[in-house]
Amino acid sequence: MLLLPCFAARSRPLVRASAVAVACALVWCAPAQAVVEVAVQLDSSWANDSNPLRLSDRNTTPGVTRQSDSVMSVDVRAALIAPLLSDSTRLEINAALGRRQYQSQNQLDHEARQFESRLVWEASPLLRGRVAYATDERLYQPQNAVQVVRDLVRQQTTSSEVALRATPELELPLTLERISVRHDAAQNQYLDRNDNAVQLALRHLSPLGSTLTVGQRRLSVDYPNRSAADVAVLDDRYHDQLSFVDVDWAYSPLTRFGARVGHLQRSYQNLGPNNFGLTVANLRGTYQHSPMSRVDVEWFRQVYDSATPSTLYYLASGVRLGLGWRWSELTRLRALASHERQQNQPGALGAIPRQPDNQLTRIGGSLDYSLARGWRAYVEGSRDRYASVAGGAVIAQNVLRLGLEYTYESLAGTAERGRLVRRP
Repeated sequence: MLLLPCFAARSRPLVRASAVAVACALVWCAPAQAVVEVAVQLDSSWANDSNPLRLSDRNTTPGVTRQSDSVMSVDVRAALIAPLLSDSTRLEINAALGRRQYQSQNQLDHEARQFESRLVWEASPLLRGRVAYATDERLYQPQNAVQVVRDLVRQQTTSSEVALRATPELELPLTLERISVRHDAAQNQYLDRNDNAVQLALRHLSPLGSTLTVGQRRLSVDYPNRSAADVAVLDDRYHDQLSFVDVDWAYSPLTRFGARVGHLQRSYQNLGPNNFGLTVANLRGTYQHSPMSRVDVEWFRQVYDSATPSTLYYLASGVRLGLGWRWSELTRLRALASHERQQNQPGALGAIPRQPDNQLTRIGGSLDYSLARGWRAYVEGSRDRYASVAGGAVIAQNVLRLGLEYTYESLAGTAERGRLVRRP
């Protein structure tokens, strides 16, 4: 209960911002028949975390011991969907503010904040687009490092897209995106980055719901806070060029397949010998066995920048499986499992020994029960295990969460359309 007064005080700026956004949307809402959709969620939960500091089973950090902890969370989430000027032009806003309070590891106490606004517009049947802005602030939780001090990571994303539609089935979208990531903790500020991306594509839309996209994406990344020593090992700038084909195939009303395959070419500013080109891919499938059950399968092969000071990047390949089952009108179950292998590439090729490959395995599940209209009780559990293929230390973490959520919707389905979901 001690969370509530503090949370209420901190939530006032969010409430004021939401009120202003709603007022602006209503003023500009032109169509007489337009319906403004609003959704609000209140969520309170308790969780037990077996390893909040991400310590390995061979931890040698002085003065730090591995122990479980309890976490109390309170969240407020809101969404707005407002038609503007016409039915095909709308403003979408969602925001969330959450408080995390640890019973023992008080240094990890923090507030999580998210905000996203998107203007979707259509000037004519031949020209449409969108403009979006989003911020996300959360606790930084690396896969393979000890989280002894609190580090809040903030990400700001601005993007825009303009699509010229040559025919009802064929369009040419141009997308611009900028992402800025900043860390609070000084020891992690070498990970601060700026991403600038441009993507041009040709997209074919089938009347049956399938899509085919062919395009090219150019990305420029710089790390503004790296020292000369960091640059010598990890560099501070690189450029990506990705040529890709993306297919989303509606095989039947119950089955859908998708594939995104591309060739990635990367060039580093100072570490020329580390330049590379390789194939990246994502294959996915969905089977809706009945209105009560669904299966999702995904295989991926992607490149990610590493958070390890001596590793430049890693190539991750693995599989994910998701199962959903509506047991009854009031009860829903979900199960998730994933396994991936990470192939590490050292910085300053040849000067630093290559780290052994890692494996990350995750399993989880949830049970939802509808108590009454708008009220939901839930139980969630997850386990992840991070280890080197060569053996050695293992980082394991188990989380069990019990929660109660209330959702208000002006129209049924607004919370889902407004993308209101719990985030870390």
